Amino acid sequence: MDMLKLHHYGLIFVFLLLTGCVTTIGRNFQKLEEPQLVPGKSTAQDIIGLLGKPTTTNALNQGTAYNYIHHNRNAKAVKPDEVASRYQTFSFNNEDILTGYQFGSSFVEDSTFFNTDSIKKIQTGDSRERVIRLLGESSGINHYPGDPKHAYVLIYSYPTTTHSDSTFSMVNSVVNVAFDHNDKVVRVETYNLNAD
Repeated sequence: MDMLKLHHYGLIFVFLLLTGCVTTIGRNFQKLEEPQLVPGKSTAQDIIGLLGKPTTTNALNQGTAYNYIHHNRNAKAVKPDEVASRYQTFSFNNEDILTGYQFGSSFVEDSTFFNTDSIKKIQTGDSRERVIRLLGESSGINHYPGDPKHAYVLIYSYPTTTHSDSTFSMVNSVVNVAFDHNDKVVRVETYNLNAD
């Protein structure tokens, strides 16, 4: 399976059917990022120490992903027809060392919404600076130490969550921009992950 997509499969969660009166799922949490997180140094136990037990975990080809999710129907979302959602996924290698992380939010205060029209403007060979000018700061990163082609991937993601018939349903829009060891774009991927 493609390594650029593999760690995102941690976002395909088994969602519980809930009663209509439930307004929140999952413990609320704050986004973790560098310097709290240091890919290549931070461990799975470090993350648990900061955020507690993950909502779900799943096996990767070489390692494990920890997933944290929070939905709140009473909070203000970016779009009025959405449920405010926040998630963060952490990828670890077989030694439980952090290789990357991804954050997504539709809460107004820490939204990761990005302009999808700008994606098609990104070309192979573009600089990291140009990508950030087009899409803004990324909401995650994944490192591939020792890979001759891919040095790292900047991740952009935005969750769209709806609630109907007593069920929460989340679709995560993801853009992966892979860079070589000279900070030049080598690949761009876009896809949606259904989490229901």
